[in-house]
Amino acid sequence: MIERWKLQTKILLPLSLLIVVVLVLTANMLSGKYNQGRSLLELEESMKLIKEISSLIHSTQKERGMSSGYLASKGKKFKNELLIQREITDNRIIELQNILSLVKDEKIAKSLKWALENIEKVKRIRRKIDHLTIKAQESIQFFSEMNDRFLKVIITVSKSSKVPSITQKFTAYNNFLYAKENAGIERAVGTAILAEQQYLNSITSLKVHFIGLIATQKIYTKIFMSYASKNALSYYQRICRGKAFQEVARIRKIILYKNNYQEITPEYWFENITHKINQLQRVNGYLENELSYSISQALRTTYKSFGIFAFLNILSILSFLLMIMLIIRLIRSEKRLRKVTDRYIISSTTDLQGRITEVSDAFCHIAGYDREELIGKPHNIIRHPDMPKSAFRDMWATIKQGKNWSGKVKNLKKDGGYYWVYANIEPLLDRQNKIEGYAAVRLDITDSIHLEEELKRSKEKDETLLHQSKLAQMGEMISMIAHQWRQPLTAISSTSSDMYMKIVLSQYEEKYFLQKLEKINEFSRHLSQTIDDFRNFYKKDKEHLSTTYREIVKGAFDIISTSLINKNIELRSDFQAKKQVSVLVNELRQVILNLMKNAEDVLLEREIDFPFISVKTYDDDTYSYLEVSDNGGGISEENINMVFDPYFSTKMKKDGTGLGLYMSKIIVEEHCHGKLFVVNREHGAIFTIKIPFISEEKVSHER
Repeated sequence: MIERWKLQTKILLPLSLLIVVVLVLTANMLSGKYNQGRSLLELEESMKLIKEISSLIHSTQKERGMSSGYLASKGKKFKNELLIQREITDNRIIELQNILSLVKDEKIAKSLKWALENIEKVKRIRRKIDHLTIKAQESIQFFSEMNDRFLKVIITVSKSSKVPSITQKFTAYNNFLYAKENAGIERAVGTAILAEQQYLNSITSLKVHFIGLIATQKIYTKIFMSYASKNALSYYQRICRGKAFQEVARIRKIILYKNNYQEITPEYWFENITHKINQLQRVNGYLENELSYSISQALRTTYKSFGIFAFLNILSILSFLLMIMLIIRLIRSEKRLRKVTDRYIISSTTDLQGRITEVSDAFCHIAGYDREELIGKPHNIIRHPDMPKSAFRDMWATIKQGKNWSGKVKNLKKDGGYYWVYANIEPLLDRQNKIEGYAAVRLDITDSIHLEEELKRSKEKDETLLHQSKLAQMGEMISMIAHQWRQPLTAISSTSSDMYMKIVLSQYEEKYFLQKLEKINEFSRHLSQTIDDFRNFYKKDKEHLSTTYREIVKGAFDIISTSLINKNIELRSDFQAKKQVSVLVNELRQVILNLMKNAEDVLLEREIDFPFISVKTYDDDTYSYLEVSDNGGGISEENINMVFDPYFSTKMKKDGTGLGLYMSKIIVEEHCHGKLFVVNREHGAIFTIKIPFISEEKVSHER
């Protein structure tokens, strides 16, 4: 009996302790499920808020696009459509305000309050839009900031999710919303570009913004596709095959790579991209329904689990068995999560000698190797020969000290190709804090590097064009020097011949000879001054200087005036501008000289009676203006929109490079932060340079 008791004690005591542990664990699980159920209930209520916010964002996205087109077209387009859309937006705002009482969570309420602050400003912004007292970019920025605040409310709601599968769906949904929001901004920016195209250069800040929006959409869409369910992904891909998506892609190319958008109206762009965004809204609705269904399913699962745990709390042994099952489920969930991480994160581990011990599927995919081909191999199997050895020496020196190392690395693919990553490498420590290996996580930045290289090539191209333009200008300058020198040289030759004949005829008179020598000296000084004028013109002053148009134009007049006089062209001037501008003086003088030389060529080519070139300056409240005009009859309508394009010229090939006006526009708009444009008037073309003047306070400070 004693032996039996001992045996029972040995069995029951551990079992009792085990049951107590199981009961405690079960109580904790019950509490957890209760909290999870509560969280899911709140999340289910919050889905109503999310759907209303999503509808409001969709409406404000459309209003933003119409407002942009209305402003960019100076109120000529989208007026009636905008009024209708505003009513729709106002209704969405009212519907959202009607459900604000459902918000219980403090974080969500605080985030929503912050978002609703912009709602109060909508009427004020609309009045500015109606009166055209706000720029299209400012309107876009306002609606974008308002939408961004509402999107942050949705993100705050999604953070309350405690269920991994729902969190994953929320991650896909949030990234899709941001991709759709950027598509909405793209609609507004594209509408502004097309509606305002006559005022834009081929390279503008709007275009840069437009490019960035396309790239950002791709990033968010890529993340969305990584986390979306198979059904959602299939539905999205089916939607993307629509005609609107193809047409939007075609129009994008026209906006990005062409300077003349006459074939595309703002309304046509707006209609097609709106159709695309409406299709995306269908996907948005699908994702919301999928989330609602998942939350509902999770709630049912939570209630069921709660009942099971309550029952198992009574039946401790079954509770213990069920706990084991739950642990197995958690292990399986962890394995699934590991698989997701392994699929999308470029990671690897090595031993102390740099031999690969583990790699992710993403690593194998981007490098083009099978896992078996990498395990046990030195990590330099993917080292690209372009990477300097010194970079890896620095890396090893850092991580051997137990420090993290980060940097850009160019890696070699198995097929001989390459890819760029931003790598973060850190040591792996054992229990004694000794390094036992290294772990590396990488981000694929190949597209980013390619973009940087493309921008560099574009800059080199512009520098080449500038050099060619300088050479062309130099040729014109040499021609002008010849005109300036011809008359003084002829006079010197005539005077010296006269003196020579006097000497031959023995008619030397001291006073007469002194007068003639003074004349020769005067002509020589004129020649020397001409050289100084042209040398000063080509000094490389890359520092912005504060000056007036009068000082800049004077240098141009000194160079070209003799040429105009010899060709019987009247030079008129009217200097009313008093303000100072901050510019690259010689570059801007080159622009003015180029405009005057072009006018001279037109007047001579068309054999205009009583030809003249006029230079006029004046100020307004913000800008100083300089106008160069002539009576040469103007520019043909078919050419006036192309005169600033590179390599476009109306002159004969031997007389024109097509770079002068192109480089002039770059100098004025990119180097001097102004605007250069042309219009036809009664007698001829007027080229206008518009540059912001310096405030009186700033001028005084500089002095």
